[in-house]
Amino acid sequence: MFVGMRIARNILSVVLAFAVGSTTMFLLHDLHMSIWPEETMPASTASREEFQAWMAGLSMTTMLAATVVHWLGTAAGAATGMLVAARSEADGKCVMWPAWTMGIWFFIGGILNSIQLGTPTWLSVVDALGYIPAAYAVGRLLRR
Repeated sequence: MFVGMRIARNILSVVLAFAVGSTTMFLLHDLHMSIWPEETMPASTASREEFQAWMAGLSMTTMLAATVVHWLGTAAGAATGMLVAARSEADGKCVMWPAWTMGIWFFIGGILNSIQLGTPTWLSVVDALGYIPAAYAVGRLLRR
């Protein structure tokens, strides 16, 4: 495969991985909120205090389900990146960097989201601990 084609394919893999991972996360959040329809989320213009008050009223199940949604979005992005990226020239296997890239990308996004929303510390920690392992697990599964 030509070098230019490999580069283009790798750039496309990152763009598609981000798009698929983010879209998956948003769609699963919508599904999640239809399964556990608690008080409607405040508008995006709401203050941090309004978000914190809203989160204080959510059940443990709702908060943990949202965390799983984040991890599934990360996994979908990692899978997309792994499947689209150019394979290793050495052994022809899927390369792992798309999985790592999505794991780190969504980890940073999750941390920023926790700060913005003011989620409880325990939830922020549990949420953050799952992004990179979810991406890694998908990467290892697809590498085989």
